[in-house]
Amino acid sequence: MTLAVIPEMHLPVRFYYLRTDPYAVQVFFDVTPDQVVHWAFARELLDQGLEAATGLGDVRIAPTGPLEDRRISIELETPDGYARLEGPAAPIKAWLARTHESVPAGSEAELLHIDRLLDEFLAR
Repeated sequence: MTLAVIPEMHLPVRFYYLRTDPYAVQVFFDVTPDQVVHWAFARELLDQGLEAATGLGDVRIAPTGPLEDRRISIELETPDGYARLEGPAAPIKAWLARTHESVPAGSEAELLHIDRLLDEFLAR
């Protein structure tokens, strides 16, 4: 999938969802052939951002444009920089629906083994 960075610059963007991290979506975009930027944020944030403006802080997502040609805007901000990605919402919505087939909303905790994670963390 390709999203545009505003001002207009087209970048390949890859969205990943891992059952081992069921609350998050992973987003990678190629700034240059040698520089790949990675962001992870809540799957629920992306889901909500397809319908209405949402997010505070370093990730903000909002639908843009008319309903028949809906687009999505994803703003990413850190102390080091800012990027606004924009692209068609339909492919992201379809991809997100597949993540919900894999792990329905509300069932994410069933995949986490909190006791095991705490044991691993405390063993360090």
